[in-house]
Amino acid sequence: MIEQYNSQKQIIIMPAISRCLCVVLLFAFIQSAKANSDPFKPYLKRVPLVVKIISEVNSGTGTSAITTRKFTFASRDGRDTVYAIMAFPQQSGIYPGIMFLHGGGSKAEDMLHRVEDYAREGYVTMAFDMPGICNSTTTPNSSGAWKSKPGGETPRFDIASSVENSTLVDAEVAGLQAFNYLTSQKNVDDKNIGITGFSWGGYSTTMLAGLLGNRIKAAYAVFGCGFYDQGSFWMKIISALPSKERNTWLKYFDAGRRAGHIKAPYFLDAASNDTYFWPEAVTNTLAAIPGNKNHLWGPNYNHRQMPNGGNMQHLYFNYYLKGIGKPFGEASIVTDKLQQDSSKKIVIKVDMPVGVAPDSVLLYYCERNTTWQLRKWIPIESKKNTDQLYDVIIPAELVKKGIDYYGYITDDRKVAVSTAMYYQSTQAIH
Repeated sequence: MIEQYNSQKQIIIMPAISRCLCVVLLFAFIQSAKANSDPFKPYLKRVPLVVKIISEVNSGTGTSAITTRKFTFASRDGRDTVYAIMAFPQQSGIYPGIMFLHGGGSKAEDMLHRVEDYAREGYVTMAFDMPGICNSTTTPNSSGAWKSKPGGETPRFDIASSVENSTLVDAEVAGLQAFNYLTSQKNVDDKNIGITGFSWGGYSTTMLAGLLGNRIKAAYAVFGCGFYDQGSFWMKIISALPSKERNTWLKYFDAGRRAGHIKAPYFLDAASNDTYFWPEAVTNTLAAIPGNKNHLWGPNYNHRQMPNGGNMQHLYFNYYLKGIGKPFGEASIVTDKLQQDSSKKIVIKVDMPVGVAPDSVLLYYCERNTTWQLRKWIPIESKKNTDQLYDVIIPAELVKKGIDYYGYITDDRKVAVSTAMYYQSTQAIH
């Protein structure tokens, strides 16, 4: 009887154990799939809840009168609380919107003057602390587990246990939800939304423009881009990752891999000597964007915007979001030919909108004997050939050395654009 009882008990218990094991395995499978799936997909259209209104201040008079609202919203299913600033005209109406993204170690408050300046010009604007990118010690109104992680770059690349572990998930989810909040406002024209950012905010501009596709009307990135593995400050960090983690990080977190989905006109305000975003990363990002894209190489600038950069942003958004003014011109090198005397003839083609004229057309070159950050870019004047074509001769001694070069055009509005950057003979940097 004892043997029979034990046998029956085993028969009863085994199916129960099997069912429990199946449940455990299914749960593990679901968690594993979640840990290795796109972390941004669930938040593409999710509007966050406001947690607290901190202040609301009216300023200005007449058509320049604006309201500045400071508040917090819940992000990433309530795991993060994000401080935000929104400003908008007091006069009733429907306005285009712009979202401003700060750089690494910065915060929303550093964008306050831009948020308010654009609001006075008839935009609904927003800036917010970007979790994992902002300075965790100077953002008292923002909170989340990301604040307890160590400083520096490491938490942004830490996906050993899950893609969800990178603090860039916190940052870009906050960006998606801030965008959705902005577009949900009754005074916002959700068909005319722009996005702009600096450094890590430029990276986020590129990233979010790719994630949001045709919901973005215009994107203007300052410095930040993608293809970190091709030429950037972060190359060593990425190359040190185990191959599986490296490939996963690049798939989900490299803005260059998202650039193929950018639908908006995109401008990249780059610096020729940038410490963080090198010409290889900039060039590959631009090449990945299928549509309207343009750029600038600030000659001899290192992670600093050129003096007219702020005005260029105003002109850019006024054109694409309000239909005011004219677009930027474009430039390309159409001839790169070695001459009999071993000099090289470069022909720069300049396409300007009707009513806008080139103010100067230069070729900048540098020798290839040091890092990007230490190079000295030297201008060569061009000679006008036709209305659109400008000739530049590179002396034979420079051709022999092997140089990098690009065309740099400034128009009568002080808007500057550049050609692709070339090196040695006729190869554009890729």
